Amino acid sequence: MNEKQLHKRNACDLQAVLKTVQGRRVLWRMLQACQVRRHAFVPGDAYATAFQCGQQSVGFLLLSEIEDAAPGAYAQMRGEYLSEITSRQNEINRKNEENTHE
Repeated sequence: MNEKQLHKRNACDLQAVLKTVQGRRVLWRMLQACQVRRHAFVPGDAYATAFQCGQQSVGFLLLSEIEDAAPGAYAQMRGEYLSEITSRQNEINRKNEENTHE
């Protein structure tokens, strides 16, 4: 298998994962763990900075592959995550409101 065929196969594999909500959730958690949207610098701790830079490097590779395989997938994953967080917060607020009225 040549480089081009391998790249195409990898993109197809990632597209298959991104077609499922479960796959998108797993990839979202991985991207969050890699802190791709945060600064890696840890003031006064070169080792922690280096560690976080390593995490980010993996995350940037994954993000790049996601964007190449399925443009818009990151935005979809972010939207699904925010929707889930909003839903959870609404549920907490509803329960708190019920408890204050008892």
